[in-house]
Amino acid sequence: MGRREKEKDWIVVDRLADIILTNVEGCVVDIGIGASTIVLTRHTKKLGVKHYCCDISPRRCKWAREELCWPEVYEGKSLDFIKKFPDIPVALVFLDGDHRYETVIQEVRFFLKKLNPGGVIFLHDTYPKEGYACEDGRRCGTVYKVRQEMEKDSSVWSLTWPYTAFNYGMTMLLKKEENVPFFRK
Repeated sequence: MGRREKEKDWIVVDRLADIILTNVEGCVVDIGIGASTIVLTRHTKKLGVKHYCCDISPRRCKWAREELCWPEVYEGKSLDFIKKFPDIPVALVFLDGDHRYETVIQEVRFFLKKLNPGGVIFLHDTYPKEGYACEDGRRCGTVYKVRQEMEKDSSVWSLTWPYTAFNYGMTMLLKKEENVPFFRK
């Protein structure tokens, strides 16, 4: 599968990134470097928005540094990355690293605190079909439990597309805050 074919699976992120980034102040965070990083880099470069990414793979981190030349790349585990993350506002987060509930819920809780109202967290692997395996043969993990938990959280609007992102599902969490304008002026 070529680069463009992989990117089409992130069409929801591709279509919404400019809308989010032109209306909500803050940087972009991308955990799990891949085709989504290419899509997000295109938008962050165009709009001049700071872009941070994190991955445990030295090969992927090297590729992002050398080929994309825009994101600030952290090599290591996401929970170590968030300990070092600067105290700055966030507009958009894409989570597709660790696929375990225990890690992803910590990532979501951390970035919800930093996310400006109107900002979005995208979660991958939130609606896997029974028996589906991810590309590397692993099960999609327990990210769907994070989706289920966040659907009950009144601080966000939650929307899941079960038929996108390689058909493993993608959930969008839009942070809401009553009576606070979140649009850029």
